[in-house]
Amino acid sequence: MLRDEAAAPVSRRAPRNLMQSRSICLIPRELEPGVAAALDATTLASPLRLRVTGEEETLRRALAQGLADAGLEPAWLAEWLVSDVMRLALLYREATRAGEIRVRLETIADDACRLFHVDFVRFRLVTTYRGPGTQWIAPAPGADPLAEEPIRRLERGWVAILRGEKAATAEAPAQPHRSPPIAGTGVERLFLAIDEAPSASR
Repeated sequence: MLRDEAAAPVSRRAPRNLMQSRSICLIPRELEPGVAAALDATTLASPLRLRVTGEEETLRRALAQGLADAGLEPAWLAEWLVSDVMRLALLYREATRAGEIRVRLETIADDACRLFHVDFVRFRLVTTYRGPGTQWIAPAPGADPLAEEPIRRLERGWVAILRGEKAATAEAPAQPHRSPPIAGTGVERLFLAIDEAPSASR
């Protein structure tokens, strides 16, 4: 993953004005080797399609139940995943001043959102626990963001907070991104997205 002036690395304790003037902010991190190996070795009983909205305890309970229903084992790995998602939900809320949180945790075995696009939200946090990460473009000032720009990719475990269409400004436009092309490769991603629930959006 290349660092870029258009991308601001941030700490786990995000300041409240984090996204004030950025289209994308990055949190570089590596998953612990034991966690990464366990995620790679896990075979779920059914595809994971968790979509949960609510406050902290609602999210925590729904995530734990959803992972149990999908057959994620061992138990310590499910506990780690729930805890990590909740840490990132708190980070997202602190960074973006979000109201009610919406969490999407799912396995993906195709190209999903294969075209570069921007989301119709204020901000979205993304990370990939297994498989290749989200691809994004860092536009040159004044340039067409989709014209002859190198495609960047989040490393596994890295976290990004992307500016969406609802918070776009002339100085900080919405961030184009897409799912990495994996159709037909046999690769399955474990992907997390966190944003503000529509009813809580400003």
